[in-house]
Amino acid sequence: MHVLIANDDGIGACGIKALAQAFIDAGHRVTVAAPDTQRSAASHSITMFRPLMARPVEWPGAMAWSIDGTPADCVKLALDKLTGPVDVVVSGINDGYNIGTDVHYSGTVAAAMEGAFAGFPAIAVSVPFGRHDLCAAAAQTALKAADRLYAKQLLPMTVLNINLPDVQLGATRGERAAELSRLRYDGAYLEQENPRVGKYYWLVGGAADEQEAGENDVTLLRKGFITYTVLNFDWTSRGAAERFLQE
Repeated sequence: MHVLIANDDGIGACGIKALAQAFIDAGHRVTVAAPDTQRSAASHSITMFRPLMARPVEWPGAMAWSIDGTPADCVKLALDKLTGPVDVVVSGINDGYNIGTDVHYSGTVAAAMEGAFAGFPAIAVSVPFGRHDLCAAAAQTALKAADRLYAKQLLPMTVLNINLPDVQLGATRGERAAELSRLRYDGAYLEQENPRVGKYYWLVGGAADEQEAGENDVTLLRKGFITYTVLNFDWTSRGAAERFLQE
């Protein structure tokens, strides 16, 4: 199997190294294409008004490229010019969950979705923020999911989004299919001032304390399950426009 691996944390992130190594050790052909620096929350942006630079990177067992663009750029460019057709696109391992509304901001999910746009099976995989000790387990989870996805593909233009719970290594309660939660943030901008350039603003805050009921990604992760959510590119709300236009 030929696997294209990308991320949004950058080419030097430990998560992408663990992910690539798992596929290399399993005997798969691996191509890595990742941003040259941290590009978290880049969403599905692509670079249009300047050229992209792709620099080869020494990576034992794989072809690897460092690209001065967004996560979506990396997959788009790799598939068109750097590697050609692949069997699966895997994005991660992200340092931090990609759940609920986060998936709309996520460069990790966007890289996987770009692969899905091109017609390839695609996976995004994430661990809790700072839990680098879970990367090896997450890589093995992604490896098994890729084998399963290769044999039994999802619907076209969808991404399998996997998140590992914040529990001790080996203490997960199993795997569960999950819907996206309506995760909400109490985010605000902290205003400060620099004597040279004037006011500037930092985004601060975190997830709201309120908890949802039901079997969604947030509640299942809190219970210790690995969550699997299938994300579809099609945001259409069926019948909503028709209802809006009705007199």
